[in-house]
Parts: sequence; structure tokens; C-alpha cells
Amino acid sequence: MKNLSFNTILFLLLLLSSCQKEVINASKDAKMIANNESAIDTPIFLRRADTLMTSITQLFLDGKPRDIWTNTYPHSDGYWDGAAVIWGHGAAFSGYTALKEAAERFPEYKSKYENAYDNRLLTAIDMFRNTRNGGPEAYAVYPGDGDERYYDDNIWVGLDMIDLYTLTNDSKYLDRAELVWNFILSGTDSLMGGGVYWKEGGNSKNTCSTAPAAVLAAKLYLATQESSYLESAKNLYSWLKSTLQDPSDYLYWDNVHLSDENDPNSALVIAKEKYTYNAGQPMQAASLLYNITHEEQYLIDAQNIAQAAYAKWFIPFNSSILGESFQILEPGHVWFQAIMLRGYIELYKIDKDRTYITAYEKTLSHAWLSDCRNAGTNLLNSDFRGGTTQNKWEILHEGACVEMLARLASLEENGH
Repeated sequence: MKNLSFNTILFLLLLLSSCQKEVINASKDAKMIANNESAIDTPIFLRRADTLMTSITQLFLDGKPRDIWTNTYPHSDGYWDGAAVIWGHGAAFSGYTALKEAAERFPEYKSKYENAYDNRLLTAIDMFRNTRNGGPEAYAVYPGDGDERYYDDNIWVGLDMIDLYTLTNDSKYLDRAELVWNFILSGTDSLMGGGVYWKEGGNSKNTCSTAPAAVLAAKLYLATQESSYLESAKNLYSWLKSTLQDPSDYLYWDNVHLSDENDPNSALVIAKEKYTYNAGQPMQAASLLYNITHEEQYLIDAQNIAQAAYAKWFIPFNSSILGESFQILEPGHVWFQAIMLRGYIELYKIDKDRTYITAYEKTLSHAWLSDCRNAGTNLLNSDFRGGTTQNKWEILHEGACVEMLARLASLEENGH
């Protein structure tokens, strides 16, 4: 081998030093990426959900009259001191329920939610129960014996209660889920062939009441093995599919009513608006029924709805924060979008197609890291793309964001 000149040796030493610096810098970059919240992993979604839950508790609940959720932040006076209606309360309760499940494997979070929220939030939502006009007990729009009750409002609460019963095996939650189911039965009859009314005294039967009723019935069956629940789930789903599904795209119309409410044989009039939650609940019902019965058509139904909803409500987006392009949830009703996620998760547990879950993960990650999240409060704006100004936030939507973050955390924690 020839002897190397001094200049050659110096060049090689400088080259080696440069390579070492690149390795060190690459290592630093890797650590920064690992610590950066844009990297999607279990602790990040759980921490985000917990951070947002802590914020909404401080901003919408602490120090408020009767210790129940207020409707907006900043707080504004109004009926019942600006308190949220049962729909908003239910959204916050759903966020708590999903977060309690996500926290199950993390002792510090689990004990936090048991100690700080379990009794407090159950006591708060139970203030809304009444027996209006001698009817079955249910959750009213506002606390008070004379306040009206909606079937869909009640079902959302009932779904949380059966989920909490499944998680804890505490009968107080099953009792409340069954209370809701008893009320739902009072909202069914043979007019228009079946289905569940939207509200007491109403004349329309809606996807938003019938589809989650089928989900609740399926979950009650899984919890109790009582066959009547399964029969109800099947019947409600069958009516819904035959009456309110658009055969051209598998999505669901909003509601149906009689053209003459005084004539039970009059023609049916369908309101053909389509909403994200009215895709999510039929998707979840079909997925649950497939799990129970193993009838292939239910799975086909769920997958058809999933594909159609993805095509309709996700749009192309480039995130400079995440450094990639993906399909993001288009601006819309955030609580509706949280309910749609429930359907996607139920389907994902069966077919393991991560397309839709990944879209939600990236949507919520971008939202959290962008100016969609208010730097002072951690509250999220309704346009997950960021770039919008918002000066008022509703508990309905913030509770939905907690729920979505927590449900994504549960998927990651369970190794899915």
C-alpha cells in the first residue's frame, strides 16, 4: 500500500469528523421526532385527551351553578344560568366515558378519573332525570319535572351507561342503561312500519334515534344475553335500512314522517339531508350485529357505509406540521364526526382496515398541533385544518373532541 500524504490524511480526518456530526445530528433529529407530538403513539393521544378534559373541566364546570356543565366558554348567562342542555352534558359525559376506558391500563390516569369524575359527573347528569306527565323516567333537556325529553338525547346517555357497565361491571350503570331503554320503547309503534320517534309527541322517526337505539339494544344484549334485546336490534336495523337508506350510495337520510299525520295510511315523506353521525350509527349497528350473528350481510353493509362516508366527508389536505398529505375531516359538526368515529372503530375491530382510523388520527394530530388549538385554553376550533378564528366554544364540541382523542388512545393502547 502506498503511503498517504499529509493532505490526504487531513482530508480523511475531516470527512470522518463530518460523518460523525451527521450521525449525532441524525440521532438528535430522531429523538426530536420521537418526542414531537406529531408522532402518533399511545401516550400522546391519552395525554391530549386528559389535557383537554382538564381544560374543559376548569372552563365549563368548576364553580358553575349546581356543578353542572355550562354551555359555552366564555360563559354567558341564559336560561338555567347558561347551563348546557342534556345534549351538551351527554357529549361531556361521553368524553369522560371514553377517557375512563382509555385510562384503564394507566394507574395514575385511572385513579384520577375514578376520584375526580366518577361520582361528580354521574350526579350532575342524573339531575336531568324526570317523569314528565307520568311517563317513564328519562333524561330531560333541562332539569325539571315538566321539561321535554328527546329519544336520541337519552340514547346517547344510555350508550355511555352500558359502556361504563361493560368496563366496570357496576350495576348502577346497567340500571341507567335499562332506564333509557324502557323510555325508548315508549317511543316506538307500528306507524310507518317501525322505527323510533325523535322526541316525545313528535311526528318524525329519525335515523339519529333509530340507529343508536339498535346499537344500544345490541350492547344490552352483549351485556345481559337477553334475547329480546337482540330481536330489537335486528328489527330496528332492518326498518332503518329499508326505510331511510339511500340505495344509490348506502348513506342514510335524516327522517321520515307521514304526509298526513291524521291518516296512518298516508304517504311517507322523507327528509333527505345526510349527516356524518347518521352514517356512523348504522355502521356501528351493522358491525355489532355482524359480531353477534356472523351474518355476512351486516359486515358488507358496514363496509359500504364506511367507504361512502369516507368519500363524502373527508377531503385532501397537506399538513406542513405533520409533513404529509392525507384525507382530513372536512369542516362540519364536530360532535357528529365523533359519533361517526364510533362506527369506524367498531368496523375496524372486525376487518382491521386502518384507512379510516388513520385519517382520524392524522386529522386530530394536525388539529392539536396547529392553531386549531387555542394556545391559552387548549380548546379546539371546529375547523380541524386550522387557520380560522374562533372566540366562543361549546361544551358539545369540546366533549366530542375529548371523546375522539380518547377513543384513538384506546386503540393504540390495546395494540391495534
